Amino acid sequence: MGTFDAANALDQALLTAPLDQANQRFIAAWLGWRGPEGLMPKRSAVELGDIKGLLGRVILFEIISENDIRIKVAGSQLRDHINFEATGRNFAAVTPPDQWPLRRWRLSEMATRPCGGTMINRETYTDKGDAVSFETVTLPVEPEGQNKPRLLMSNVAVLGAVYEPPAKDRPQMIFMPDQFRFLDLGAGIPAQSTEPHARCEAA
Repeated sequence: MGTFDAANALDQALLTAPLDQANQRFIAAWLGWRGPEGLMPKRSAVELGDIKGLLGRVILFEIISENDIRIKVAGSQLRDHINFEATGRNFAAVTPPDQWPLRRWRLSEMATRPCGGTMINRETYTDKGDAVSFETVTLPVEPEGQNKPRLLMSNVAVLGAVYEPPAKDRPQMIFMPDQFRFLDLGAGIPAQSTEPHARCEAA
C-alpha cells in the first residue's frame, strides 16, 4: 500500500471509529484543519465555525505539566451533564485519585505521540437513576510555539435517544470511561502493556 493509500485508510478508520454522528462530524472537521500533511492541525488552523453546532459539548485541554492538565474550556452542555462548572479546573482535581495515573498517561500519550482516543462513559448519577451513555472523541492540536502547552480537544455526545439530567447530589468528579481505545493518526498507538496498571501487574 502506498503512502497516500495508507493515510487515506487511516482517515477512513478514524471517521468510522465513533458511533455518534456528531463525533464523526467533529473528526471530519479536525481532518480538514489538519490537511493532507502532518499528524495534527495547528491551533491557528482550527476554525470553530466548522463545529458551531458542537461547541456546547467541546472541551479544550492544556497539558501544562504531568499533574496539571487544565480544562481550559468546557462547553455549557457539559456543565449540564455533570452538574458543575469544569472550565479552569485541573483535570486531576476532578478525577478520583486512584484513576488519575491511568488518565494522565492516556492524555499525555494522545498529546505527545500524537494519537487520538475514543471512549464511552456510562453515567448512573442521574435524576431518576436511569443510566445514560456518553461517547467522547479526543484529538490533539499543535500549539503555536514550542514553549506553549500541548493541546487536546474533545467532543462529547449522548448515545441513544434516552437522556436524564444529573442527580442534584452527583459527585463533582469526571469518572474514567467504561470503554477506551486509542486512535492511530499516523504515528501509531501505545502498546497496552505500557499502561500504568499493566506495568504494576507485571512488577
